This record gives sequence, structure tokens and C-alpha cells, in this order.
Amino acid sequence: MPSTTTKRVSRARLRTKTGCITCRDRRKKCDERRPICQACQRLKIYCCYRDASEGLKSPTPTPAVVAESPAEDHDSVEIVPTPSPQSTSLILRPQGLRTQRDFDLFHYCSERFIPLLTIPDATYEFRDAAHVFAVGFDEPWVMHAALAPAALHASHAELIPKEDAIVYTQSALEGLRRATERVVASSESRETFLAASLFMGVFEDFYSSLSSSSLTHYRAIGKVLEMKVDGTARLDLSRMSFFERTLLDSVLYHFSTRILYERDIELSCSAFPSVAMAKYIDALEHAPKDNSNRDTILPVLGKIPPAIFLLIYQVTWLSRQHPLDESNQSLAVDCLAELDAFQERYPALAFSPTDSLVGMRNSDITPKLYALALRIFLAKIIDPDNVSCDSPWIQELSRIGFRLLQRYDGTEPCGQLICWPVVVLGCAACPTTMDEAILESVDGDFLSDSSHMRQKLQEVLLQIWKVSYSGNVRRTASTLRQIWALPTFLIRTPSVDSLPTNQIRYDGLKALISKAGLGPESFSSLP
Repeated sequence: MPSTTTKRVSRARLRTKTGCITCRDRRKKCDERRPICQACQRLKIYCCYRDASEGLKSPTPTPAVVAESPAEDHDSVEIVPTPSPQSTSLILRPQGLRTQRDFDLFHYCSERFIPLLTIPDATYEFRDAAHVFAVGFDEPWVMHAALAPAALHASHAELIPKEDAIVYTQSALEGLRRATERVVASSESRETFLAASLFMGVFEDFYSSLSSSSLTHYRAIGKVLEMKVDGTARLDLSRMSFFERTLLDSVLYHFSTRILYERDIELSCSAFPSVAMAKYIDALEHAPKDNSNRDTILPVLGKIPPAIFLLIYQVTWLSRQHPLDESNQSLAVDCLAELDAFQERYPALAFSPTDSLVGMRNSDITPKLYALALRIFLAKIIDPDNVSCDSPWIQELSRIGFRLLQRYDGTEPCGQLICWPVVVLGCAACPTTMDEAILESVDGDFLSDSSHMRQKLQEVLLQIWKVSYSGNVRRTASTLRQIWALPTFLIRTPSVDSLPTNQIRYDGLKALISKAGLGPESFSSLP
């Protein structure tokens, strides 16, 4: 909502006959910079000029591009009002931005919400949302698809009622239904379909905090991507738009990390765009380096090699096949060998107890967390009877993870990217006895390394939540809370080499190989 403390800006008295139409209509002085004047760029509104030889040109929409954040106070988030639509020429108003609420939310979306979805270290082209917004200039439902998750985010910040987000969602879904019939008709219709589906997938992920999130919209995007690469020997990244590459990144990330929560993953597995992903990974591996001789930081995956997410996808599928037959056991061992090879090939994935973490950014820490968590996950799949939270080397990996998390800044954008490794590390840090869980909850005494890890995981998730309000963060926190409450399916089978004890012992890693996944239905029976 507009802040009551917003400073008033004195009305400019000077006008120009040669400035942009927007400034003239607003009775503001224009610096006449082209293609976008400074005032329009600052206010994130639409800029166009009258050419004397051509008459009035059709306005070229120029929404805010998501660039480096300006120097401002980010502690207090507010929806800053944009110029009233009544003061803006009719020809300049996109069909999807008709009301003051639309304009205010568009400003919030471009300035505050979009930057949360991409890695801050990614290049400017990946963080520029102008193309996606431009698709929605003549299609209100596409614009509303972008505004829906932004409105949901603003509602969590208590700036607007949550009902506003639902209104935009309904408009977007109705448009998607109509677009589905013509999605293959032309490249233009595919663009509108993909743009809207991407934002609706984001909305679904942000809205679904406890459900398994069925990946409906990402499945649709995956189907279109498969059609697009059909018959193509190798993708040429230089000829792909940054929007298309962001789509590939998003689909790979969401498919690979979210099936962990689904009870039945076969539907998602059958919809996974395996051909498109294989060609995307191949294209990245053969792409030339930039002038600084370093790999491009991807918009969603950052410095993590996409092949790691394909490995996560395969490993999650294996986790549902227990007990493993000989073929799947061999496949799991091959996956571990592949992870070893990745860590040798990509220094960003390597980790050691003696590594210096000084100067590391989130983009440096995240790949190591993924590789570490994947190693723990694979170990449990390969040897479920002998690998547990009590295993000394699992505890050593957890200590490395704790050191990495101490350096992680949960207040940076896109912090929700680490939710997947946080789930695995949280399972490894699960209490092993009921006494440990009770002492921690009643007395607040953190007596062990695993207790310190649980405390740190909660702190990081809370930091990320206060920035992103992501449903994935809530889902992760809820899952860990229920695992740490020690449901009965985590009870360890006694073995002859176990230490004598009068207490039942629990193993949080057993949750990773549950056939029901980590959705709410897995925790229906608590002791």
C-alpha cells in the first residue's frame, strides 16, 4: 500500500515540446534521452516519442529492467505508487495495467519481486525482466500471471490482502486455458504461453507451502521445450534468448528438487523433458567461455553445473525403488562415481574440512552444499542398513555443512535455492533418541553438533523466509520440524554392532528413502 511517509516531490513547472509523450502528459521536464528518458526509466513507466516525420509512433513499452539495486533502505519494503493511470495517456496504458492497483503492483513486481527469483551474481541479461513483461503488454492475462506471485509476496509482507493475488491468478489461469488451444500455432503464442506458465509455476511454488506441488505448469513448459528441440542436433546458446535459457534453468531446478516431496513421482518422471535437458547440458559444456575465461553464472542454478541437478533427479528416483535390485544398485554406484568425477572437474563443488571460507559468497557456498548433501543422500541409498545419522563420516560431512551455513547470507535474493540441501542436512542432523529431542525442546540446551546444526538450519530458513516468503521455505521448515519430532518410521532396526542402550534409536536419513516421499502424508503417524 502507498506509504503515508512518502515524501512529496514538488511539481515541475517546466515543459518541453520535444520531450517524450509520457513526460509531456505528466507535465514534467524531460531530458529527451532515447530510447528511454531518465524520468520514465526511474519511475518504471512507458516511454515513447512523437516523430515529426512519422506522426505519433506506437509506444514501445519499456518497463523497469532489473539491474543493480539502487542505494536505498531495503529494511522497510513498501509498494511505491506509480503515476496514476488517470494522468497517463490512454495510448500508453497496456491492457493488463488499467487500475492504480495494477500500476503499483507492477512497480513492486519489477523492483522487489523479480530480483528474488534469479541469482544476484548472474549477468544483467538474465536479470532483465523486460522481455517477459513485454509479452504481457497486449495480453492482460500474461501480465496478470506476472503480478500474481508478486501480489502473493506483497500479501505476506502485509502490504495488500491475499485476495488480490487470487484475482490475478484467476485471470491468468483463464487466459492460459484459452492459450492452450493455440500454443503450437505460432512462436508468438508459444512465448505468451511460456511466459505466463513460468510465473504461474512460481506462484504455485510460493503458494504451496505444505502440499507436494504437482509441477503442473512446469510440466507444460517442459512439453513445449521438448517440441522446440525436436530434430535439433545441438542447441546453439548464442541463438537462444535469455528468457529461453531461464526457462530451461527453472524447469531443471524445479523438477529435480521438488519430486522429493511427491508421493507418486512417476507422473513427474514421465513428463520430465529429458531430451531438452540433455541438449541444454551438452550445449553448456561446449559453450565458449567469455572474455574473462570463466563460466557464465546461470540465472537460477548459479555456479552449480546443471548436470548435478540431473543427477539429483536420478538419485531421487532411485530413492523410491528400495529395496534396490542388482540393476538399480549398480546405477546408484555409478551415480556416486559420477559425483566424484564432477567434484574433480568442477572446483566449485569441492569441499574439505580445512577449506578457508573467508570471502566466499552465497554463489560459492551453494554448489558445495549441493555436492555435500547429494553425497549423503547417495550413501544412504547405496547402503541403507549401515549408513545413518550416527555414522562418523556422516557426522563429519554435517560439520562441514554447518561451517558452510555459518557463512551463508540468508538475506540475499534467491536464498531459497538451498532448500534442497537443507532438507538433506536436516535429516542427517535429526535427533537419534527421544531424550535428545525432549531436552532440546524443553531446556533449550544444545548439547551436540547435531543440535547446533538444527539451530543453524532454523536460523537460515527464517532469514530466507523474511526475504522471499517462498512456499518452498515453509515446506522445508515444516518437513524438518516433523522429522525432528521423530515419527515412527525413523526407528532404526537394531544391529549387533550397535551400542547398548535402553532407548529406541532413530535415523533421520530413513526419511530420504521413504516411498511416500517427504510430503505431509509421510508424517501422519507420530509416536
